[in-house]
Amino acid sequence: MNNEQKKDLPAGVIGEEALSASSYWKDIARSFCKNKIAVVGLVLLAVIVVLCAGAPLFTSYDPVLDMNPSENLLPPGSEGHLLGTDDYGRDLWSRLLYGGRTSMLTGAIVAIVSAAAGVVIGCVSGYFGGLLDSLLMRFTDIMLSFPFLIIAIAIMAALGASQKNVVLALAIIGWPGFARLTRSQVLALKEQEYVESARVAGFKNARIIFNHILPNAMGPIIVQLTLAVGNAILSAASLNFLGMGVDSTLPDWGVMLNQGRNYLQTHSYLTTVPGIAISLTVLAMNWVGDGLRDAFDPRLRK
Repeated sequence: MNNEQKKDLPAGVIGEEALSASSYWKDIARSFCKNKIAVVGLVLLAVIVVLCAGAPLFTSYDPVLDMNPSENLLPPGSEGHLLGTDDYGRDLWSRLLYGGRTSMLTGAIVAIVSAAAGVVIGCVSGYFGGLLDSLLMRFTDIMLSFPFLIIAIAIMAALGASQKNVVLALAIIGWPGFARLTRSQVLALKEQEYVESARVAGFKNARIIFNHILPNAMGPIIVQLTLAVGNAILSAASLNFLGMGVDSTLPDWGVMLNQGRNYLQTHSYLTTVPGIAISLTVLAMNWVGDGLRDAFDPRLRK
């Protein structure tokens, strides 16, 4: 680097930090778009999000208050009810859309909270090492050794059934995966030359972790975050199906499965409809996650 190039660098910037990362993200996007299954998953996910987020635009029924006992258990295709009605005479299409709001919002919040906690723990453990690393990783191993659903049920039994407790329970069992992933990335990156240069320049540990190491570890973390949303939606639906989640009067895909199980032989659409919605959403998230994983892997990018 000559003197003129050094003068062009902003203060406090070392070496490659001055280079734009736009070409890197363009390569990621180009590689992702080449994966047809991932693109299909992204389009499918976008359609589901638009339908659920814009639920009032696609249905005129209230998912809770609009009950008509004289029109209960109408089959799909009935006049005025695209997917039929449930045992209380509520429109199933409206409950599906509003229920998607609850399920997808729960999945997103759980994934974000889990990622935030896991990334911080993983960064601290991997960067500082020593006794702190051993303690944090042994606790992480203990959390990973238990079946996740058993822990979630135990937490829900202790705290009570509510949407907030569902998020809390799933976040508690979700952070260890992010912690282990982040730690492995930090261990590989903290020995890089640009990190050593930052140490020599006298940068504080927090700045080195969050400005130098973490941005270079975001690829795998983003992939894990995408997959975690689908897993959280499925786990929340499981808890709600068991009656340990949200109020049974509220629209939710897991609650709809629970309410429809009594009519499996006579009105199977009550469980088929929310079951298909959960399957398509989780499948779309997994397709997108797989596409991102391949896009972030330099060995698979061309």
